[in-house]
Amino acid sequence: MNHTAITPSWDGLNIGLVGAGRLGASLVAALAAGGLRVVAVGSRNEAAAASAGARGALGSTSLQAVADHSDVVFITTLDAAIAPVAAGLRWRPGQLVLHCSGALSLDALSAAAEQGAATGCFYPLQTFAAGAGAGAWDGITVALEGEPSVLAFLSGLARRLGGKPIVLASGQKALFHAAAVFASNYTVTLIAGAADLWQRLGFDRDQALSGLLPILRGTVGNLERLGLPGALTGPIVRGDRATIERHL
Repeated sequence: MNHTAITPSWDGLNIGLVGAGRLGASLVAALAAGGLRVVAVGSRNEAAAASAGARGALGSTSLQAVADHSDVVFITTLDAAIAPVAAGLRWRPGQLVLHCSGALSLDALSAAAEQGAATGCFYPLQTFAAGAGAGAWDGITVALEGEPSVLAFLSGLARRLGGKPIVLASGQKALFHAAAVFASNYTVTLIAGAADLWQRLGFDRDQALSGLLPILRGTVGNLERLGLPGALTGPIVRGDRATIERHL
């Protein structure tokens, strides 16, 4: 299907978001910090919609109102809701509809494409905890999918928000998302396992976390300075077999 060309022009651009969770809130802050205009944020949760309105955008429980007011719409809902949201709204030619999922392909937006809208993926490689603001976007990688004109637009947008864009080919999403889970979620799992060992020594989990965070920060710093495999330290690197046997 042929779509109206997407050009990287920011003047007068109206941006809307469907979904007012942690990612959505951080994206609103980043867009505002980048000098872009967020005109509407939609959520079926009245409290979340009201909170979005307090930040200067139209906060609405009508998702169609967001689509109607916006040239670019980010769908920042849970993955399972992206395709139903796209299918449940009216779109128009020349509009750009984006999702931010690390796992889903552009097929999730097929209903918008069938109505003439351009579609793309704008996936930030970042963990968004409660309270994450515009600073969470500084220096992060943003994975993009879409047609060439869409990619040109999204690359400029990623840089404007402080990110570094990369382009993923169709079918690469699952491996890319798995790498993100390894780096983020599995780190939390490893620290939880280390904290469990502290508990066997008689300390509580808060004490364990307080003791383990400095060594975790040191490891991240080593990765930044020395890369792989230079950041690895410990008994295996030293060939300290006796210590490893004691661990076992």
